[in-house]
Order: sequence, then C-alpha cells, then structure tokens
Amino acid sequence: MRGCVARLGLLLFGSLLAVRGQIRVMAPDFLIKSLGKHGKIVGSTSTFGAPFFGDRVLGRLVWGESLKGDHHCSEDDYQLPVAPKEQLEEESSLRKRANGGLIDIVVVRRGKCSFVTKVRVALAKGAHAVIVVDQDDSTLTEADMHRIIVKDDGYGGGLHIPSILISKQQGAQLIEAVKRSHVIVELKWDIPTDKVVQMDLWMNSASKKSMKFLKEFSPRRKALNEVVKFQPHYAVFGMPATDPAVYRDLCSDTSGSYCAEDPDGNGAVTGKDALEEDVRQLCIHELTKVPRNSLESLEAGRPIVEYAEKYWSYVERLIDECPIDAKSDEGRFGTVCAERLMKAVGLDVEKVQDCMRDTKDRKLKAEKDNTAWSPQALRINGWRYTGMLDADLVTRAVCSGFIDQPKECADLLAPRNPFEKYVGLPIPTSQGISITTLILGLLFCGMLAFAGMMLYKKSLNKHMSSAIREEVMLEVQAHMASYSKLSADL
Repeated sequence: MRGCVARLGLLLFGSLLAVRGQIRVMAPDFLIKSLGKHGKIVGSTSTFGAPFFGDRVLGRLVWGESLKGDHHCSEDDYQLPVAPKEQLEEESSLRKRANGGLIDIVVVRRGKCSFVTKVRVALAKGAHAVIVVDQDDSTLTEADMHRIIVKDDGYGGGLHIPSILISKQQGAQLIEAVKRSHVIVELKWDIPTDKVVQMDLWMNSASKKSMKFLKEFSPRRKALNEVVKFQPHYAVFGMPATDPAVYRDLCSDTSGSYCAEDPDGNGAVTGKDALEEDVRQLCIHELTKVPRNSLESLEAGRPIVEYAEKYWSYVERLIDECPIDAKSDEGRFGTVCAERLMKAVGLDVEKVQDCMRDTKDRKLKAEKDNTAWSPQALRINGWRYTGMLDADLVTRAVCSGFIDQPKECADLLAPRNPFEKYVGLPIPTSQGISITTLILGLLFCGMLAFAGMMLYKKSLNKHMSSAIREEVMLEVQAHMASYSKLSADL
C-alpha cells in the first residue's frame, strides 16, 4: 500500500501545517456564493515547482475534457480552449489589477499518472499554474489538505510553475463553473508572520543537493543575519543491528543506532562519513553563533537573533573545496579536507574536535528524535515549506513571513513576472557584481584591449620601419661595395 501511495506522489503527514496554497474566486458571483467563505479554497501545494510567495497573482481557469480517458496525462488527451473576445473584454478591469495580464491556470483531474506528469503536460500547453482536482473515489476533504504532501516523483526538477491539489467537492464546482462561464481566481501562498522569521532546515551534510542549496543561500542568510533565526537539522535514522546494511558503513557503528543515507552509492563517501560531518556542522554552528541586534532591530522590537557567520562561511565553500567525488582522499569530503577548510575560514579546529568527541551521541540522538517529513525539508515559522528548494524562492518565502518586511528583503528580491519561466535571480550583495558593474568592467577591459592593440600596432610599425631601414642600408652598402670593387678593377 505504501508503495502505491508513494508512486501517486501523495502522502499523509501527521498534523504539521503546510504553507497553504489558497485560491480565491474573483468571478463569477454564482461560484463565489456556492463555495462560501468568500470564494476561498485551500489546497496542498506540490513540493516541486515555484509558488508565487509574497505575490498576489490573478489568472483565468482553463479546462479541457479528457478525450481519451487518459486523465490529462498526455498532450493529445485534451485541448485547451481559447478565450473568446467578449470574455477578454469583460476581464479588462481585472487584467489591470494583474499588472496587465491574467495567467492561464489549467485545471486537471488527479489519477492514472503522477502529479509531475500532469503538470509537465499542462506546462507544454502553456499553463502558468495548475490546479489538480482530487479523484472521485477519494475520501479527502478540504480540511485534510493541510496534512497532504504532494510529492515529486523524481522528475519534477525542471518544472517552474506551481501546482495545487484541491478536494473533489470544490474541484467539481470549479469545473462546472468554467464550463458555463469564465472563472477568474487569485492565487496566493500564506505563511504565518512574525517580527523575525524562524527557519529550520533538514538535510544530509554529504548530499550534493543540500550542499548546493547552502552555498547558494549563504549570501542571502548573511544579508538577513539580524532578522532570521536559523537552525540546521540533519536526517538521522536507526536500523536493527541484525540488518546487514549496518556493516556497509551506513551507521556510526554496528549497533545501527544512528545511520544516514549513503550520498554516492558505491563511491568512497559513506553514511558514516555523513554522520561525522553532521556532528561537525552542528558543533560549528553551536560554537560560532552570536547575538545580532542593531539599534534599528531593537527599536523595531524584534527578538534577539543569533547568527553563526563562520558556519555559513564553512558550508558555503564545502561543496567546492571538499566534493564527494574528488579523486584524492585529501581533497574529498571527509575529516582531512574538513579540518583544512575549518582552518581556512578561521575556526578553532581543536574546539570543534572536542565538541564532536564530547557531544556526538547526544547530538545524533537529538537529530534522530527530531525527524522531518523528508530527508531534505524546510520549515518556516513552524509551517512546512512547499515548492522546490531554490535559494531565491526560499528567500521569497522567508520575506513573506515578516509582519513588517525589513529593508534587507527589498535589497535581495526583484519583482517576479508570473508569465516568465522562473529561474531564480542572482543576489545583489558585495560578494557578487551587479549588471552595471559587469558592463562597466567589460567596457574597461575593452578599452584596455583597444589601447593594447594600438600600442602593439605602433610598436609593430616602428619595428617594421626599423627593419626596412636596416634592409635598405644593407642593400645600399652591398651596392657601394660592389661599386668600389668595380672602380678598382677599372
């Protein structure tokens, strides 16, 4: 049963609240009245794709009947109608509120294939977002949606549009309404707000995906060092001592008490290596975090925030300086490379070693007892984050979690166009360069190159002139010598 549920990409997870994908019907009136609650529908956002965090996006629902009974799993199974001219005219006022356009939100039914497949097909048809209506035999209601995890089937990495699963009852109302009239909705994602934002991140310290996220998020974390609380967590599990896998270095010892996923299969790095690095990073974070409160933060009444600058300097460089696929032991993920990197970022290696030795079991037990819904997971202000783990997208989610958004968020984020493919944005910090700086730098380099070419040309001309003069003088001398000889003969 568990395997079947996993293949469908849907899991139930306790009572942990997820960041809610909310749909609010703007038109027609009869649909708003029939839905109640001011036309609001709450659904479960997929763990893949890019929700519009912090934005209010307007769109029109688009529906196409399944022609082959394929449940919207293939491109030739349904056709999407084009909005008639009169409908577009009626939507003009709403279009102005949507910054000049309404996105296309394709409605499909759940069943027969994974959520990723349905969203991929809808994207190919021009969808900017997807609403998945639960299947007819489902027992799930709207109240269950906050407990649902719409999982990636392993092939959702290239998808950049958001998708939301809603109950079959509300979905049926949307489908019937869109058959009768045009339906305009607003999409938004709610995150509980506070004066400072609390982030809890679960990961595997040896995972390339985790290391890549930490590297890309690090500059943003540094910029938010006075307004965001961050706590790292690591995916630790246990297994019976009788399981043969305990002898394949997945665990810290053969008791099977603390184990971690093998990050590279048959490669040189093991789950045991990952556990050691987990403890190392926990110690670094614990030893280096310090209170960060500027006068502005104190005046705003924000709680004290602790920031571990050297932890972020360390994890930011780990993926490049200690990759898990390095050829040599010294340069590969592990103790030797980690200690060299610690020295490079100014950490006290002995203190970290002492912390690891004295607190290893306690820390691993705490991580094992505090598991998340996935080996790589993020919680913001206590709510389960949904969407792809992209540094820019996570920053957008974090910044939407403030009661009063700090100036740091304005510096980090640029407006997002819902019609364009989401690819994230570079961070404008002192560690990077702006487009203006890049252009000026290129112009300066071009000027230097031009000046160099002119000097080279001048030098070349001078050299050629000198060479020609020498050749002429040699030829004249040769002729003069010949003339002198001729005169002597005479």
